[in-house]
Amino acid sequence: MDKMNMKVAVCDDEKIFHKEVSCLLCKYMKTRNIEIYTDFYENGEKLLKSQKEYDIVFMDYQMEGINGIETAVKLREVNFDSVIIFISAYPAAALDAYEVKTFRFLVKPIDEAKLFKSLDDYLRSIDFDNILFLSTHEGNYKIKMSEIIYLEGDGKYTTVRTKKQSLRIHLNLKQLELKLPQSKFIRCSKSFVVGFLHISNHDSSEILFDNGEKAKIGAHYAAKFKTEFQYYIMRYNEVHSI
Repeated sequence: MDKMNMKVAVCDDEKIFHKEVSCLLCKYMKTRNIEIYTDFYENGEKLLKSQKEYDIVFMDYQMEGINGIETAVKLREVNFDSVIIFISAYPAAALDAYEVKTFRFLVKPIDEAKLFKSLDDYLRSIDFDNILFLSTHEGNYKIKMSEIIYLEGDGKYTTVRTKKQSLRIHLNLKQLELKLPQSKFIRCSKSFVVGFLHISNHDSSEILFDNGEKAKIGAHYAAKFKTEFQYYIMRYNEVHSI
């Protein structure tokens, strides 16, 4: 598995707190051998305007302008599914914080052991078998395998197509194919590996995906594709039957 990485935002109006958290995260990276990419925001408005997606947001409860709770509510309104860890000098604020699906609540000044435990708990909550960590020239990405529609090979490169984006990875199709579970993905041609979950329909020569795109089925791969997709449908129906 590729090296784990996390994208973290720190939203707090105290610059000294930014430095404190940065130091703790650097120490955590070294002890856990992971990469953490951190952005800092002085208030909720700037975080909301960024429109970036983060794995974890450290949110101050009291800030100038909109407070942490209001910021969290607005994030949740746009289907923001990042983990939120509230940080405050006021323990009584914990009750309000949990109304916005707060993962943890930490009290200032930050206790290193409690911060590390919160991050460890987050890592344990991830189903690593269903996460693919990818690196591109633009940065590092954590992709849920359930979001992958298909892989398209092009020599030494592969395009990973999800509902949200297309990523061009400097790995050939075979290298990426080996990272995926055979029960959920299959090669349908020399250039395509497809995700069963996103197949809307297919005939003997072509696949229609749920995003409207299509992929050809190679003659050499057709029989195995048909058999494996039928098995997938049977397993899916068994799991979802009452």
